[in-house]
Parts: sequence; structure tokens; C-alpha cells
Amino acid sequence: MISLNKKLGVLLFTCLFVLAGCVQFKKVGLYDGLEPEINAPLPSDLSLIVESLIYDEDATDVWGLEKDVCQEASVSDIAYKGKESLKITWNRDAKGCEFSGIGIGWDGWAGKDLSQIMGNVAIQMHVRTQKGRAFGLPFVLTLIDYSGGMGFCYTTNKFFERTAIDEEWQKVIVPLKYFETEKENLDPSNIAQLQIELQQSGSVYLDDISLVFYEEKEEKPWMVEEKLPNPVSAPIQIFDDGFINNNGWGLISDDCQLIEMSTNEKSEGSKSIHAKWDNTKGECKLTSFGVSWNKWRPVDMTPVADKVAFQFDLKMASGSATTLPFFIGFEDYERAKTFVNLKSEFVKGGKYSTDWKKVTVPVSAIPSTVDMKRIKQLYFNLEGKGEVYIDNLKMVKL
Repeated sequence: MISLNKKLGVLLFTCLFVLAGCVQFKKVGLYDGLEPEINAPLPSDLSLIVESLIYDEDATDVWGLEKDVCQEASVSDIAYKGKESLKITWNRDAKGCEFSGIGIGWDGWAGKDLSQIMGNVAIQMHVRTQKGRAFGLPFVLTLIDYSGGMGFCYTTNKFFERTAIDEEWQKVIVPLKYFETEKENLDPSNIAQLQIELQQSGSVYLDDISLVFYEEKEEKPWMVEEKLPNPVSAPIQIFDDGFINNNGWGLISDDCQLIEMSTNEKSEGSKSIHAKWDNTKGECKLTSFGVSWNKWRPVDMTPVADKVAFQFDLKMASGSATTLPFFIGFEDYERAKTFVNLKSEFVKGGKYSTDWKKVTVPVSAIPSTVDMKRIKQLYFNLEGKGEVYIDNLKMVKL
């Protein structure tokens, strides 16, 4: 006879066996809750998070204020507000120039934590040219952290207050959300400095550089990308009484050049490009102009490189020549440039003169030392000394 204790043991085992077949047990920690994510509201005063003033009146934390082969940078009394600004003239194409730029380790070079506000803050600066107009601002803004990581952003025209930089002060606002931070491993929680790398060439004043709260305007959903004509389907009129789509640049007047629209001479229509230059003085940074015929979108020239040419009418202001110190070529989207000199073989009759002459430069005559799949613009480079008028610029089939 089975004892009562054994009966109870068998009964308990049977119950446990049945329960084990029906119920699954899960290991849990002592505390298995999840903290709800809380987005703390931003304060009304940015200075409660980080020192927002990068540069105003004090250049103590600014490096690069010097004169060398690439640039001349100093403090100026021409200011947006207060008494001082930064005056910078540079030329990255100068012989021996490897880097051009300045840097600002604001807040006494203390580490700045921007990690929580990268999507809500922008770098705002006030900019003007020293003389004339510029249709671009070739700055690469770079945040550098204390471990050497970097995040960078190019200051494109969409950040401008107006379409061009001129002799009136204007805001340029670059949101931090547009900075490329992963490629060079930027740590936004320990920022050391803002570096302004200077590309191409120019001459500007900078003032009142700061961090500001920024909220991007919502784009209207009905806006669609513009469909452009085929940029290699010749003929394409690039200049008649103005640049195509108003996408030309370089109309500048300074001590080295006068490049302007002129009604004094024209081969057709009412205007031409008047270019007078002298860069033999040793102080000239850039004597050139250019135009995008595809609204600044890349053009793949490889399918038509041996089938099209750039053609225009040219008239010298005086004299005659078989070769001009005038070069035509391309710039690609890596900022590489390539040119060919205007030689006798390109002009009708073999000589440039004070009569309007038809000039035809085949694309195949331009050295293909740039990325011909990503051409940015048609580029005219002026060397030495000269004066010409140009009209009726187009791309044509050979």
C-alpha cells in the first residue's frame, strides 16, 4: 500500500508535468521597464546650451590672419556692426598654394557640445565683397573636434540672403544639418573650432559669425524638379543679350579687369561681353568668367566630344593677332579646369582683328584632363593683357 506521502509526491509531479507542457516560463530581470524617450524643449536662449558667438569684435581665437602665397587675411575697420571685421583675399590657384583658410576656436578654444542641436542650429555670418559682385562664395565650412574628426559643408547659393554677394552686407545661413559628419567621424559633442577653407579665389569681408536657431521652411509638396532640355543637343544659345538662364558669373570691375555687358559693340542683338584685362601687375587674383548652360547641373560631354564645338563672334578693341592670351575650356565638379588657347586655326581667316570674326573651338581640341562626364561650366581664362568683345556664344554641331 502506497503511503500518503508518496501519493502526494506523485500527484505533485503529475501536476507540474502537465503545467510544464502548457506554460512557457521567461527569464526576467529585476527591472525590465523601458524609459520613455523625452524630447526636452529647446530653451529660448541658445547661450544656455553653447556659446553662440563665434566671431564679432575679438580676433584672439582666430588663426590664419597672415599674408602668404595663398591669401592675405587681417582685421579691418569696415564692419557690419561694431568696429572690426575679417578682411580676406585669396587665390587657391597661386603657384605653391596648398591650403587657404582661417579658423576660429571660439569660446576660448573650449570644447563645444552641439550633439543635441545639430538639427536645430545654423552658422550665420554676414558677408560682403571688397569690390564688385560675386555669384558664389567658395567656402567649405568645417567643424573640427578635439579628436581630429571633421564635418564639412560647402556654402552654396541656396544659403544666401540674395542671389549674389555684393558690396552690401548680407546674411549667409548654413544649417548644421547639411554638414557631412560621418565621412570624417565628427564628434559633435566635443567641437574645437570652425575652419573656413577658401576655394578658387575671391576677396570678402566677414563679420558677426554666430550660431542661431534654425527651422527650415517646409517645401510645398506640389513643387517638382524642373525638366531641362538635353544639354548636349546642339545648337544651344549660351549668350546673346545675356547669359542663358542668367547663369553666368565674373562680370567684375577692379584694378586688373573690366568684364561687363556692353552696348558699344555687338555682332547681333543689342549687347556683347566686353572684356579688358591686365594681370601682369602681380597683384591680380582672378581674371576669368564662366557660364553654366545646364542650370549648374553636371553635363556629360563624352557622347558628343568629337561632334560639337563652342562658337562665338569675337572682335579685338585694337590691332590684330593670330593668337590671343584668351583661353576657353571647362571646369568639372571636382574644381579641376582645362583650357585651350585661342589660336589661328579657330578663327575664320586665321587672324583676330577689329572686325567681328567667327571663332569655332571644337570640344575635341580642349584637353580632356577633367572629368568629362561631370562638367560644371564653360570657363574663360584671361592671361597677360588684352581687350576684346564677345557675342553670339553657342554650342553647335560640327
